[in-house]
Amino acid sequence: MAKWWEDKAWRMIQTNLREIDMLDISAEQFVRDLQEFKATAVMFNTAGIIASYPTDLDFHFQSPFLTGDSVGDIIDACHKAGIRFVGRNDFSKIRRPIFGQHPDWAYRTASGEIVDYNGDVHACVMGDYQQIYALKILEELLTRYDLDGIFFNMSGFQTRDYSHNYYGPCHCDACKKAFGEMFGLPIPTVEDMDDPAYRKYTLFKERAIAAYHARVVDTILSLRPDIAIANHPNAGGGFIRQESNTAVDRPLPHWQYNASSNTKWAVGTHPGMISSNTTVDFIDIDYRHVTVSPSQQELRLAQNLANGGQLDWYLIGRIDNHEDRSGFAPVKRMFHYHAAHESDYVGNRSLANVLLLNDSRSGTPECRGWFRVLVENHFLFDAPLVSTALEQNWDQYDLLILPDIRYVSDELAKKIDDFVAGGGTVLASFKSGMFDAEYEARSEPAFKSLGVRKVEWVRDDMRSAYFKLGEHPDFPRLSETDLIYMDGPYIYAKYGAKSEEHFRLIPPHNFGPPERCYYEVVVDRPAYTVTEHGKGRAIYVPWLPGELFHRQGHVNTANFMADLIQQVAGVEPVGGNAPEQVEVTVLENKAGFRLVHLVNTSGHFGTSFYEPVTMHDLEVTVSADGPAACAEGLVSGQPIDHSYSDGKLTLRIPRLGLFEAVKLSW
Repeated sequence: MAKWWEDKAWRMIQTNLREIDMLDISAEQFVRDLQEFKATAVMFNTAGIIASYPTDLDFHFQSPFLTGDSVGDIIDACHKAGIRFVGRNDFSKIRRPIFGQHPDWAYRTASGEIVDYNGDVHACVMGDYQQIYALKILEELLTRYDLDGIFFNMSGFQTRDYSHNYYGPCHCDACKKAFGEMFGLPIPTVEDMDDPAYRKYTLFKERAIAAYHARVVDTILSLRPDIAIANHPNAGGGFIRQESNTAVDRPLPHWQYNASSNTKWAVGTHPGMISSNTTVDFIDIDYRHVTVSPSQQELRLAQNLANGGQLDWYLIGRIDNHEDRSGFAPVKRMFHYHAAHESDYVGNRSLANVLLLNDSRSGTPECRGWFRVLVENHFLFDAPLVSTALEQNWDQYDLLILPDIRYVSDELAKKIDDFVAGGGTVLASFKSGMFDAEYEARSEPAFKSLGVRKVEWVRDDMRSAYFKLGEHPDFPRLSETDLIYMDGPYIYAKYGAKSEEHFRLIPPHNFGPPERCYYEVVVDRPAYTVTEHGKGRAIYVPWLPGELFHRQGHVNTANFMADLIQQVAGVEPVGGNAPEQVEVTVLENKAGFRLVHLVNTSGHFGTSFYEPVTMHDLEVTVSADGPAACAEGLVSGQPIDHSYSDGKLTLRIPRLGLFEAVKLSW
């Protein structure tokens, strides 16, 4: 069956409606507003916490504000305008009167208390509301209205309320029964991976959610096999929906590559699905009516496109009654640009030769540090989640980076070892592969290629430690220093006979008063090792340089990491004179042309996002099989001067604002 979203120009706007927005909503005005942005899809509240339509179900809370146009009228108006309609649903909460009739549907703390937030009671995913009644709601919704797509908000095991208060794992009867039947244990009260019971509880949650999602998908597809389902790869397509957002209490630094990393994991993990990473208009859920810096929104959207994703924007309320319109113009610019070149953004794939495996959607600090080094030194890389690594083809990659990827199955460990044996290079840090897929510690690391034979000691008190470099011609970025500083834990390990150990550890020593600030001990413990394995090599870093660089940002750390990638692993970055603030990606379209994107992140300054500084006379050199017949700047609308020599194509970009996309044809 044809799927409407395949080869679709995807520009989605989510109007996260408040119940009062249905009082005077006009389908005609609503569609006009979408058309001004050239949106091709809209996400609209339909069911769950509030039914935004007249429901016949007793325990589906009816909105008392349905006096404007109906959902049916809005769907019809959207379809008439060629705009696809995605229904947003949230089954994570029930109104207090419904809880009164079905107390067994609620989440429970360890002491048996419910969570009631403004009259909405948290519903447990294991309870009959989500397991049974939500499916009835879906049946009513999908048989009554012609939805094109469907999205579920806040699915899974929720442990916090909107004020970020933490309540711990759910202890409702359904959870206790299911967990007890699976593992014969009581539910733990604290989330602690050092607790064997919590490790089992983590497995329980994964299995329970997988089973529940399968039932939801089966229900939807039995009614509407033509519908696009969000975040359910087992549904045979659809879209990956996620957010680039901010929060007032989130620890700094701001993650300036938020949209790039979100898009990279989505397109790399699920290449058959659309990556719809939304730029959230507002500052935080506490402050939903004021927008983030307008330039931050525009940067996110440019990063989406540069990394193979599509466009998505999310605001509270309707467009016509939104009180902060300062973000409208930059979002419109990006949407209009995409509309003008939409055929160029369908069917693209990355031409990266580095694979950065990621075990967290948000990115761990260790992963983010490697991400930054790769971007800012202009290496071409993909960053999918480890969850689908066994399914992925790695033939295009020369280097695989494991940024403290701890939980690795035997099957994945073998695939990684085979990758190295076949001629690839792996670079792993800290505890990579030291736990199995069920979160249990291994007696030795999973990878035979890595050369780590035994972990002797994980030392946490390493403040004031360094690595003494000695002769280091393979590290030209560190030519003017003899030391690498380190902070954070370090693994004392024994290595195999084939492992070469590089640099020497200066353990913690006196750093005060200044008169006694010197070291006297240097030990034979490495900053990194290299182990030949088959036709390839494995590089091991027994500490966390990525986390340190993400946290502190000193080039002493970044230069070590970049030279490790380029000089030791042998991966060449994109050439030219682009500064670190320019992100470079190369995509190949199924029609045969390529897109070289340059995204200017110089507007990120401290904790703020401003318009980027305009750059001039940039050169970018990328690999190519021959001279290009045509190089066109899609943003500037001007031809791009270019030349070819020895397998390299040099592009000369006279001016770079926020971004440029150079279309190369042969």
